[in-house]
Amino acid sequence: MATRSSTPDLVREALGEAQQLVRLEVELAKDEVKHEVREAEGAAIGFGLAALLGVVALALFATAIVLALGGTAGAAIVVAACFLGAAAIAALVAFWLVPKKPLERTRAHARRDVKQLEEHAR
Repeated sequence: MATRSSTPDLVREALGEAQQLVRLEVELAKDEVKHEVREAEGAAIGFGLAALLGVVALALFATAIVLALGGTAGAAIVVAACFLGAAAIAALVAFWLVPKKPLERTRAHARRDVKQLEEHAR
């Protein structure tokens, strides 16, 4: 014959399971953040190097264009305006690429767990 647990015992058991679930979710979130940070570090180094080399190349290219257009101040202003427009477009594209929902998997897990706890509590 199975023994029936009292209400306080059931509540303690549910709270213990909820605490364990929260600990597991926190560990999953930490692992996900560490993984994303490692990926971002590598990308940041690559983008930094690319940006440095790009600035040098653009400066040389702009100088060559200005000299080809006669080396006047007007030519320099036109070339600078073109590069400024290109920089604005690049900034817009970069903004669109920024993650809008960080830690999406972790938040989905948390929502699912809360829903399961709510259903279990009924």
